[in-house]
Amino acid sequence: MMHLSIRTKLTLTIALVYASVFFLLLLAGAASLYIGLQDQMDSQLKESRNIIIELYETEYQSLPAANSDEGDQLVNDLRGDLKEIHGHEYQYVALIVNKESEPLIIEEGRIENSVFRQGENFQLQKTGLYNRRLQNRLYRFLVTALPWGTIVIAEEYHLLFEIAEEFREILLVGLPLTLALVLFGGYFLAGRAMRPVARTAEAAEKITMTNLSERLPGYRGKDEFGQLVTTLNYMIDRLEGGIKKVQQFSQDAAHELRTPLTIMRGELELAYQNQDNSDETQAVLQRSLDHAISMSKIVEDLMLLASSDTGDYPIQKSTFRIDSLLKDIIDDLNVLVNEKPIEIKLPHCDEVTFKGDRQLIQRLLFNLADNAAKHTEHGFIEFQLHKSERLIDITIEDSGEGIPESDLPHIFDRFYRVDKARAGGGSGLGLSICKWIVELHHGTITMQSQPEEGTTVHITFPVHNLS
Repeated sequence: MMHLSIRTKLTLTIALVYASVFFLLLLAGAASLYIGLQDQMDSQLKESRNIIIELYETEYQSLPAANSDEGDQLVNDLRGDLKEIHGHEYQYVALIVNKESEPLIIEEGRIENSVFRQGENFQLQKTGLYNRRLQNRLYRFLVTALPWGTIVIAEEYHLLFEIAEEFREILLVGLPLTLALVLFGGYFLAGRAMRPVARTAEAAEKITMTNLSERLPGYRGKDEFGQLVTTLNYMIDRLEGGIKKVQQFSQDAAHELRTPLTIMRGELELAYQNQDNSDETQAVLQRSLDHAISMSKIVEDLMLLASSDTGDYPIQKSTFRIDSLLKDIIDDLNVLVNEKPIEIKLPHCDEVTFKGDRQLIQRLLFNLADNAAKHTEHGFIEFQLHKSERLIDITIEDSGEGIPESDLPHIFDRFYRVDKARAGGGSGLGLSICKWIVELHHGTITMQSQPEEGTTVHITFPVHNLS
């Protein structure tokens, strides 16, 4: 289904309203023109009829009783008078004079003889006005029944059709032009109307957890959109206050926990070194020490993420060889998987001089390598480092347990752990930290995985991180 922008919808709505109003006005104008012309024609027909009645009753009353020669002369004279009164172009007039033998029909005009050839019996018509189509032309007829006969007088709707033809020619040129102007004008006006919305949307996209101090641009209008902008800014104020409290709590809690955990870890290490401990005591101390180390790591991760949220982390950029750092990580990984049947491979490794925070990049690579080692029991872990004209590409692929497809969209969320494949007792913060480190260096990180087939992590950094 095609999705249209609001600007396009507004433009189409304006065009639709214009077209609807235009055609309604056109229909109203045509109806008004038709009624006006018909009224004008009716008045002219009645005026001509009255003249003919007066003419006949004053000069031709003797026509029915006249002899042949005299009758022919009267008919010729009457025909000439009828032609002069109402026998011009687009007009027609007929007198049906009652006689003892058969009616005498005298007619003049454009449709002479055609009326009666088509079987029109106006003697049977009631007095009134009628529309008739003869010879593919529309006529307005006025029939008047009188004691001495019937008067039939008509006029073609020629003016109406001439105006309609001219109007059609105007529409063929004018309608597409005006419609194009309406579309262009509507699109322009809709763009101006939606400009504050676009600016607000752009500003809203820039507001993140790390820059909640940003606000939507002010809107001077007092309409509903202005109220919406004001309401959203108030909402961002409240969110900023609430998130700052949460961030402050996280930092304070991490700071408060770090010191006693450090002391606990030290005391456990001292106790573990006591040679007089029994085997059972040593096992308990070992488990407690492992828990203390794990909790210390979680606290350090929380402090790091809290600093990243507030933007207070002190980035220490330096220039270093990322390929050398990757090889050091692989050496450490070989020690971690020493007892597992896993092959560590580095088929391709370009020399890359990188500019960034060395400690964070090292943590990124170690977290990913350690994560691959924890969830790969056999097979391989493969690293690759490529440098192109635009990007630095790092790929880490393993043949481990894999991740279900439903979990992949959430894998970089904080405290999110895969229920089955990758729970492993972790805190769920490692991949969140990896994502933050990559984004801090303007890069991207993606993960593809299939259960029981392995996982591939792909990291790219822009070329401007090269020294």
